[in-house]
Amino acid sequence: MAQHPDTAAIVLAAGDGKRLKSELPKVLHRVAGRSLVGHVLAALEPLGLGQVVVVASTRADEIAEAIAAEGLQLAPDFVIQEIPRGTGDAVRMALPALRDGTRRVVVLAGDTPLIRNETIGSMLARQAETSSAATMLTARVQNPAGYGRVVRATDGAIERVVEQRDATADEAAIDEINTGAFVFEVDALSTVLPKIGSDNAQQEYYLTDSMSLLLAEGHPVSSFETSADEAIGVNSRSQLAEVGERLRTAVTDRLMEQGVTIVDPATTFIDSTVEIEPDATIHPFSFLEGATTIGPGAEVGPQVRIIDSEVKARAVVTFAVVRGSSIGEEASVGPFASLRPGTVLDKGSRAGTFVETKKTTIGEGSKANHLAYLGDATIGKGVNVGAGTITCNWDGTEKHETVIDDDAYIGSDTMLVAPTHIGKRAATGAGSVVRGDVPDDALAVGVPARIIEGKGDKMAKGEDKPPGEPRG
Repeated sequence: MAQHPDTAAIVLAAGDGKRLKSELPKVLHRVAGRSLVGHVLAALEPLGLGQVVVVASTRADEIAEAIAAEGLQLAPDFVIQEIPRGTGDAVRMALPALRDGTRRVVVLAGDTPLIRNETIGSMLARQAETSSAATMLTARVQNPAGYGRVVRATDGAIERVVEQRDATADEAAIDEINTGAFVFEVDALSTVLPKIGSDNAQQEYYLTDSMSLLLAEGHPVSSFETSADEAIGVNSRSQLAEVGERLRTAVTDRLMEQGVTIVDPATTFIDSTVEIEPDATIHPFSFLEGATTIGPGAEVGPQVRIIDSEVKARAVVTFAVVRGSSIGEEASVGPFASLRPGTVLDKGSRAGTFVETKKTTIGEGSKANHLAYLGDATIGKGVNVGAGTITCNWDGTEKHETVIDDDAYIGSDTMLVAPTHIGKRAATGAGSVVRGDVPDDALAVGVPARIIEGKGDKMAKGEDKPPGEPRG
């Protein structure tokens, strides 16, 4: 995509959220993995702009903090509009913040998350091709209520934009609307902004009035028409849901084109920030959120929620909640498992039915097949964790770690009272309460557990014995 270092963007984000009945600034409401303004900024990011300026309310710090957490590469500057007096006033306040050498400026509404970078690029190209002082993004919609109407002359040239409250009956019947997106030549815009007045139904300074002012001064004005979807702004909870549905549909369509199988897109919810490799399969009622990645050939769902996690190639996750975790190649999770932040499953490992993990690594080929809690634990390779096993990591004051070495066997209903270290090929008997360490190849049995040397190695993996033959 063409880069535009001599072009800046102004994003209007001073809405207060009152119409959403919310204490949260409007542009910080989230859909499909980002805030509303985050989607707009993400659309700007590939364009290589020289600067992005966000016009925010007095809660600019809150908005800046939220944007910084979204992982975008661009770092916008902020201008505060203390009193909302319309789009013209907001842009007028932002212009002095533009860096020297800025020739053009893109103006976007911060509550239009469906705007695409391809469309913005087309607007910039149209403005350059026509040498226009301004290029306005328009759309034709079935129900134009609430939008400014684009009034054209008989030859099709733009005459002006009239807002809904100021429109005559004939003007209100026009189906072509202003989407709130523009490209301006900075010099031309600077000459007309001071001339915009507030003599209108809302007593606000409309940026759209710049169209007729530019034309009156002999400057050419052009337009670029896009789909009605990109024009949708958010002023209600229902519109928030509508744009979320459209964003998710765009995500699933793109992923399926890239080779991902999505069994039922209508019941699959994938954030725009999620990455999925070809040949992965996503089953119904899967919720993939945040910075989640799904590897090739992985199978996810049904009934799965995965947040900020990675699922590597050919892994399987079903009926599970996974947060802040890494699931290795060919590993298996679920059904009815909960992986909490800090969990790492290595290749071929398993966290099975009703298993909960937290800040735990399960080594290659190790298995906790059912009914276990593993917290603050490091589990080596080839370990079997029996049903009912608990790492007792909390002593009422602080957390402690459990370490289980390769090829250990943890019997059913074992309580591992941390801190504890279970050695290689060691074993615990069913119902044991283990305090302290268990040496390599030893067996711990009883309450409290006693150590029997040389009686471990239940997994038949000793180097000097065949499978099934007791050691020693």
